[in-house]
Amino acid sequence: MNRRSASRARQRLRETEEKRRPHVETLLGSDVLVEGSFVTLGRKCGKPTCRCATGAKHFSKFLSRSEGGKTRLAYVPAGDVMEVARKTERYKKLRQARAELMKLSAHTAELSDALGRALAQSYPPPKRDTSKRRKVRPDKGSGGRDR
Repeated sequence: MNRRSASRARQRLRETEEKRRPHVETLLGSDVLVEGSFVTLGRKCGKPTCRCATGAKHFSKFLSRSEGGKTRLAYVPAGDVMEVARKTERYKKLRQARAELMKLSAHTAELSDALGRALAQSYPPPKRDTSKRRKVRPDKGSGGRDR
């Protein structure tokens, strides 16, 4: 058992758990959200007399999301822009919190393994080798010689 390594692993586990707390709070505090990203796209309508024919595009708001591996766009009317923007921002924060929790979970597993190794003790304990007994030195007064 290595007490120094165990102490260090415990401290790092505590720190990792403290880092998890705000991300868990983000998940628990999540309200209704909309899956996807809120985007603004410029386009031309195709009318030859329109201002977009000279380069000034028409801008529209869309919700972009992946469905079955393909990107889908859904038009967002002007009256819904603020609400959809807030809900997609919540979705983005939830996804970021989840990603951080996944990283911290992997780190927690590594630290748990390190703590386990530091605390592990073999059983039965290794026996002492009795064949290597200390040799008794000859008496200093005689110089080690028999006279």
